[in-house]
Amino acid sequence: MKKLGASIVVLASIPFFIVGILFLIASVSQASRILVALAFLAIATFLLIVGLRRLRRLSEISPEALKTGAIELARRLDGELTVAQFRAEYRISEQQATEVLEEMVAEGAAEREQREQRVVYVVTGLLPSMVQKQCPYCGAELPVRTALRKCPNCGGQLELTKT
Repeated sequence: MKKLGASIVVLASIPFFIVGILFLIASVSQASRILVALAFLAIATFLLIVGLRRLRRLSEISPEALKTGAIELARRLDGELTVAQFRAEYRISEQQATEVLEEMVAEGAAEREQREQRVVYVVTGLLPSMVQKQCPYCGAELPVRTALRKCPNCGGQLELTKT
C-alpha cells in the first residue's frame, strides 16, 4: 500500500508539469503568467522528488534487499551480525530487522547463537575456513606450513582439507 501511495504522488506530478509548461508557453504573450507557470512547475518538482525518494526508500528496505544487505554487513563484520547493528545500518524497526534475520535462519543462510545477553546471527557462508594437511589412511593431521607431501607415519599421500 505504501508503494501505491508513492506511485500516485509521482503520477500526480505529471499534470502539474503539463499545466506549468502550458503556462510557461502562454507567458510569451503575457508576462504575468510566468509566476503561475513557476508555481505549477515547483509543485510538480516537489511531488516528483518526494514520490521518487519514497519509492527508493521502499525498495531499499524490501525484504529481498535487506537480506542482501545483511549478508554484506555480516561480511564487513567477520560473518557475525546483531539486530542492533542491522537496525543502525539500514534505519529500520527492530521488528523488521528481526523478521529478516529470522527468515535467513529459516532458509539456512544464517545461524542464531545466544551469547551472554544478546543474540548473534552468524552467516555461515562467510565464516573463514581452515585448511589442514591430513593423511587419508592413518588420519594424522600435520601443519600446513610443513613441506611434507607424504605422511611420516604411514607414507600415504597427504591431502589438504577445509574445515
